Amino acid sequence: MRVLCLEDNPLIVFHLEQLIEDLGHEFAGSFESFADLKADASLDRIDCALVDIDLADGPTGPAAARWLSSKGIPCIFVTGQEQVAARHPDVAVDTVVKPITPAALAAALTLLANAKRPSSD
Repeated sequence: MRVLCLEDNPLIVFHLEQLIEDLGHEFAGSFESFADLKADASLDRIDCALVDIDLADGPTGPAAARWLSSKGIPCIFVTGQEQVAARHPDVAVDTVVKPITPAALAAALTLLANAKRPSSD
């Protein structure tokens, strides 16, 4: 999968990039704010997104996840704010709690990949 990151901390972005690639996925870039994401609009190059709650333009992660979901791009919250993420279950497939572990990210990406597969009915 081609995975986009919405995260305003460059160290976390670097860590996520390494984890994504180590798990056999493609890092599709990052944005530090919802405004930057909307301005880019080249969503055809991503399959899913990892979204933090607080971005450079404030606590806009849930709105960004809702916007991405409306465009058919599933999201996973990656945050230390589990309580806030839990208030938005309709816009994210899962939540990975910071500090991010390889096992937690792998499990969330597997859940997302399985959710995206069409049923064989």
